[in-house]
Amino acid sequence: MTKFPISLSAYEIEGLIGIDAPRLVPLYRACSDYVVLERGQPPDAASANEEFENFPPGRTEADKFVFGLKAADGELVGLLACVRDYPRAGCWWIALLMIDKAFRGKGLARALCDGFFTWLKSQAVERVELGVLVENEPALRFWRLQNFELERMAGPIAIGTKQHMVQVLGRSL
Repeated sequence: MTKFPISLSAYEIEGLIGIDAPRLVPLYRACSDYVVLERGQPPDAASANEEFENFPPGRTEADKFVFGLKAADGELVGLLACVRDYPRAGCWWIALLMIDKAFRGKGLARALCDGFFTWLKSQAVERVELGVLVENEPALRFWRLQNFELERMAGPIAIGTKQHMVQVLGRSL
């Protein structure tokens, strides 16, 4: 699977596939604050499986990439899931970015994104878009610092037991 560079020497990017879903369960539990915000209930094994089973309209497994951020001890401490050429050709969609609560605030998310954006540019990708739950203010602050701007509002969207309005953000590469 494809990998991209990261500037933090103690971490490595690993391409993940469906059989890796059980390895994501501890990360989902370490990010339970987000999962509860998004779904209204704590994460379980099905949460990790869904990362490899859900695709946007018109997209398949071949269009989705899931990258794990692996610490020196082999544990996954972060995740970046994306879909190529969605919602249109030349634009990639970031479906999820999660960093273990114990590792937040150390520059991992920024380094992960920097490496990802560099790799996307090398693939001639022109734009990146993503959705942020309106109530997820820390994520909105993070993405604005990464030069993302509001494109539109979407919703309400049902996720788990909750309904959300979503801010669709985008940036050129």
